[in-house]
This record gives sequence, structure tokens and C-alpha cells, in this order.
Amino acid sequence: MAKLEIMFRLASEYNVEQVLSELKEYATEVDVDFVRKAVRSIGRLAVKIESTAQKCVEALLELIQTKVNYVVQESIVVIKDIFRKYPNQYESIIGVLCENLDNLDEPEAKAAMIWIIGQYADRIENSDELLDDFLYNFLEESVEVQLALLTATVKLFIKRPTAGQDLVPKVLKWATEEVDNPDLRDRGYIYWRLLSTDVAAAKTVVLSEKPHISTETDNMDPVLLEELLLHIASLSAIYHKAPTTFIPHCKPRFLIPSPTLRRQNYGINRGQLIQQDSLDLLYGANKANGSDGGKQPQHQRLSYHEQSFEQVAEASIGNQEYYEQKINAENPYRADTAASVVSGNKGGDLMSFDL
Repeated sequence: MAKLEIMFRLASEYNVEQVLSELKEYATEVDVDFVRKAVRSIGRLAVKIESTAQKCVEALLELIQTKVNYVVQESIVVIKDIFRKYPNQYESIIGVLCENLDNLDEPEAKAAMIWIIGQYADRIENSDELLDDFLYNFLEESVEVQLALLTATVKLFIKRPTAGQDLVPKVLKWATEEVDNPDLRDRGYIYWRLLSTDVAAAKTVVLSEKPHISTETDNMDPVLLEELLLHIASLSAIYHKAPTTFIPHCKPRFLIPSPTLRRQNYGINRGQLIQQDSLDLLYGANKANGSDGGKQPQHQRLSYHEQSFEQVAEASIGNQEYYEQKINAENPYRADTAASVVSGNKGGDLMSFDL
């Protein structure tokens, strides 16, 4: 399982074909949980890298053709996410999905298929019949499936009023009178009042454009990522949590800021620390060179938001001599060894020195 997650996180446009080929092989293994994870990784790969979405969809269709129950259901779940990420692009595969309705017995797969039917109700000729088949067991279904059926039926009525006019009253009555779940009941009342007062407003609300989904790796905080890299062999890297969140009195660790590196400004907290170090070093270099007469330079008196860290870093690079002097002063052993190497004195036994 961990290997699949690592492969997904390392996937890029340069190696995606190799990763996809490997995932397709894993999706034909015997271990059910491993196969499910592999199929889901293929769908996440399509969401993560747009250029490979078509190949991922083709791979999922091949897996659906195997008619293996759990493979088909996982494929439908991830295809729903692909439809959300790339709307109006892969509708041609809906027919293949509808052929496998009898294989669906898991709530997540049912809800995904119902969402697809409702979203493309105007393009599926028998969408009303397909939804009616699901409605036979409406009261026995899980809340996830009931919510999907309620929304899909309303979408059908808005897109095809004639086809959905018999289904909507029945579903709304069940949702508001015969179920105990408050979320389902409240949504039923909302839809009922919208449809009874203003169909145009209901259309605007129900058929509004949904935000595109993204993978969780796209949203990782750069500051957290930097800290996790320093704890790569610990549980923090597995849980994607900083040690300070579950270890009392643990101090956060960060990469040591270097004025010779062009670093990204991570915001107010971390960015200010980086900028402060660079400004201090730059001011010290100017003072040592006598360029400012011992006065603080103008750029240091500006606020951090008025300073570009890139400009500060570029200015700091020119003071390499000052940094060398500063490091040598703090570490005489390093200075003596470096001087010995530079002068060609290799008589000592020292093979390396601390930088």
C-alpha cells in the first residue's frame, strides 16, 4: 500500500507512463485491497496529471471489461472524480458504465453511478429508467445513496421535466416524511420549496458549476513539506503531520536559511524568519566593508512585505568574502585546513574538513 502511495506522489509528466503501466499490472493482482488501491491510484493519477487522463480512462475501461466486481466498482468511483475534474470530455464511456449497473452493491459505487446519471441525464436516453431502478430500495439504502438519488432525481426533472415529473414527487415525499436522517430531510425540503416557488432559481442552484477537484498533494503547505523532509525516517513523514502536533514539547525543525540560496517566501511567519536572516547578513557585510559608515541600510528599515526576498538574496550573493571570513572566524579549524589546501600544503593527514 505504501509503495502505491509513494509511486503516486512521485509521478510527474516525465515518468507517468511507467507509473501507469506499473499500476495496471498491480490492478490485476489477487489481493483485493491492493487491487482496489491500485485502481484508485489510476484515477487519482488522471486527476493529478491532465496529459495522462485519456490513457488512465482507457486503462480503467480495460479493467471494467474484466467484469471483476470490486474492480468495476472502484473504477466507477474514480471515473466520477475524473468527470468532475474534466467535465464534458469523456461522456462516450457512459454507455459502458451503464452496462455494469447490476454489479454495483457498495454504497460508494452506487452513489458515484447515480451522480453520473444525474449529471448527464440529458444525454442518457433512459436516465429516468435507470434512476427508477435504484429507487425501488430507496428506504433501505444508505444515507449516501439516498442523498445521491434525491439530487439526481431533481437534476433529471430540471433537465428533462417530462421524464422526471413522476419520480420527483415520490422521492421528495420519501425524503421529507419517511426517513429520520436530518440532512436528507432538510435537503428534501429545500428542493421541494425551490421547485414549488421558482424553477429557474432551482436550476441555478442545482445545476451550478461545481469547483474542480484536486489531489491532496497539490495543497500541502510548503512549510510543512520542508519540515517533513527533515523527519523522513519518522512517523511524521507517514502521517504528514508535524511532530509538534502529537509530541509534547517538541520543537519544530527547519532548513537553515542560506543567503546564497534563492528560497521561496513561505508567508509571514517562516518568510519573515528567512528575510530577517538575509537582511542581518547583508547589513553585517556592508558594515564590514565600510560601505554604510556603520549605519543601518535603507532597505533594512522597510517592512518585510515591502522587501523582495529575491532582491535581498541577490544582493547577499555578492558578499561571499564576508561570509567566508565570518565562518572562518567561528571555526578556526576549518580556516586552517582550508588555508593548507589552498596553499598546496598536503603534508597533513586531514582528508576532509568541516564546512
